[in-house]
Amino acid sequence: MASLVQAVLFTFATHTFAQSISDLGVSGGNGSRGGIGDGDHPVMHAQAYITDAMIPLAPNTTRQLAQGTAPVLSRTNNSGTCGNFRFVVVDSTSNGARQQMVGFGHAWTDSAVDVFNTLQPAVLDQVMNDLFGQSGNNMGFMRHTIGSSDLSGAQYSYDDNGPSFNEGEPDPSLANFSLGQYGTAMAQMIAKMGTYKGDVFLFGAPWSLPGWMKNNDLFIAGITNTPGGQYPLLNNSFNIGYIPQAVEYFTKYIDAFAQYGVTINGLSLENEPLNYQGGYPTMYLDAADEANILNQGLGSMLQQRGVLAMAYDHNTDQPVYPYRVLQGAPSYAHAVAWHCYQGPYPNYTVMADISRAFPGTLQFMTECSNYLPAAGSVNFEVAENFIPPVQQGASGAAMWVMATDPDFGPHSPYGGCNGCLGSIVVNSSTTYTKTNDYYMIGQFSRFVRRGSVNYNVLRGNEGSGATSNQFYVMSVQNPDGSWAVVFMNNMGSDQDVVLSFTGQGNQFWEGVVPSQTVTTWLIPSQQVLNQVNGTKAASTVPPYPFTNTTSIPLTGSTTIAVCNITTATTSSSSSSTSTTALPVPDTTHTIATTSMV
Repeated sequence: MASLVQAVLFTFATHTFAQSISDLGVSGGNGSRGGIGDGDHPVMHAQAYITDAMIPLAPNTTRQLAQGTAPVLSRTNNSGTCGNFRFVVVDSTSNGARQQMVGFGHAWTDSAVDVFNTLQPAVLDQVMNDLFGQSGNNMGFMRHTIGSSDLSGAQYSYDDNGPSFNEGEPDPSLANFSLGQYGTAMAQMIAKMGTYKGDVFLFGAPWSLPGWMKNNDLFIAGITNTPGGQYPLLNNSFNIGYIPQAVEYFTKYIDAFAQYGVTINGLSLENEPLNYQGGYPTMYLDAADEANILNQGLGSMLQQRGVLAMAYDHNTDQPVYPYRVLQGAPSYAHAVAWHCYQGPYPNYTVMADISRAFPGTLQFMTECSNYLPAAGSVNFEVAENFIPPVQQGASGAAMWVMATDPDFGPHSPYGGCNGCLGSIVVNSSTTYTKTNDYYMIGQFSRFVRRGSVNYNVLRGNEGSGATSNQFYVMSVQNPDGSWAVVFMNNMGSDQDVVLSFTGQGNQFWEGVVPSQTVTTWLIPSQQVLNQVNGTKAASTVPPYPFTNTTSIPLTGSTTIAVCNITTATTSSSSSSTSTTALPVPDTTHTIATTSMV
């Protein structure tokens, strides 16, 4: 069974369709755009960057976006004489071109806004540059919460019209709509993001619409989680009689954020629409109702404002939901969002099915949490939920919690994640910690440019979520013609890799991908290579060895023997650490009975 899963996971590509992001807008701002691999910052020589998967026991004891030994370009194949090497083949022809990439990033939650607002101005400037600047993680695909989520200390919507969330009276004209204290703080903080990076794709998602828009007609008497608060445990679903008000709610939200200089580029109508238990903001939204909201005014409004409608936004185990939305609102639904929480592991192959059934539909992995990763353990949560989705058609991916305090908050005490680790932990008004997730996300967001193209990897991938070991490969060509090739090595040993591109003749890039790491190789464009080996070679660019060669066939074993490989330094405290199964968040967000009395 594992071999079958593996085969399905990595051989879909010849049957998928390329997706374009040419019509997508950006959130704007006067910050920098692009980065290494764009037209202004071409890759001029091969480079390697390494992040150890082991959560460090002490600061600066593991490699975190550390520069490694660059791969060497050779035209020599001395096969069969020196040992086994992993042969990675990228189909760099037009047949191998897949989806264009938007980027990688995180989510703006109330927890991030709250803790960032405690920082002194100079420290806030530093952390924002670490996240969005070209000298930092350069993130370009960002989510934000519309109203409260489980990473909010208070529960609210933008039109509660009453003493608290879920207790308001109907407001059919939305006369009481307001971003309020928390929504305003979020809009202002996101606006700051634009001063550090100007080409972010930003999309919003509500955890619930205002309580009065829901059926909310069945309660358990006597349960109050906050003074005066009632939380529906049954029939917590959208009331279709309020479709016009839902359309107006989203319209007002988009326009309100625009007043703060924030352009919304995408909209998910409901985060986790199949998650409806009470205790914190959730709401059941049927796929047919999601399509009807789009058809009855929301879709045309979004098109007028250049906002992408993103269907579903939940786990991979219910792919029929986005099918129903795409079929029900074909004029307006042009994207699908997925989460990683299907157990025992997400089945991202459903994304390839969507691409076949609805060619041109954009797809994204929009939420995955890293729950209480323990120091000294090996953790690939970011890479194993970024690389496979891209292999299956995702144009971008975002982890969930971007920033919290040291207690994983502020978060809801009634079901909020009390162990979701973000990239940034704010310790005081002057100090913050960049976690290993920060560096893992940087392995993608720093090197994959907006508009780059993902290409099919013909050989080199091994394993899946069903196996104990994995070697994943993601290969994109950036706008300058260079390649960013990201490897995830969970094989238990260093992997000597020989990388080739079918569209670039007999050129073999040889190097080591260390054990238990995510390693990114930056490969110069063919134009740069031609210059390096011609009369225009720059003195700052190292020469590449070219000798006679014989081609390596594309059939047979995934490993070959090559002798002239340059061995990278692979000593690390993570080399001898065995992979440990880590706890995962309760993806159904069940609230313990003891917390409700």
